[in-house]
Amino acid sequence: MLTEGTKFGIGLHYEDMDVEKMPLVSIISYSAGFATILGAAWSKTSFAITLLRLSEGWVKWVVWYIIISVNLVLGVSATILWIQCWPVEKLWIYELKATCWPVEIVERYQTFTSSASPWKREDVPCENRLTEVTQSTRAFSMSCLQFFLGRLFGM
Repeated sequence: MLTEGTKFGIGLHYEDMDVEKMPLVSIISYSAGFATILGAAWSKTSFAITLLRLSEGWVKWVVWYIIISVNLVLGVSATILWIQCWPVEKLWIYELKATCWPVEIVERYQTFTSSASPWKREDVPCENRLTEVTQSTRAFSMSCLQFFLGRLFGM
């Protein structure tokens, strides 16, 4: 998607872009971001399903927890791309009057999502993945708890 988008100006400096193509570039960029997040969620789920078939007992429950939490967090991340402004057209028609969430909220959640991913490093040997995923899941759970308690109690 982004490769095709280069024909319309994706990858150029902002000053070098054709102003008339900006809405199309924005739609392509948001669509590519959405597809990338969904692809990441589904690839992680695919790997986790493989682990489900190989695991038993408490490990199977941990893998299910990871599947559910990763899909929820990344699903919300993908959804936020499209619901941050109403009407949605504001994302690609800059002159349109709309109500948008503060940029800080969107940026913080997207940063949280990208840093909470249990499978970030691709160079980890397969036998170390489960340990790393378990540790990442614990860290992710604590991050979620801290995030929501902070919002709830103003911490």
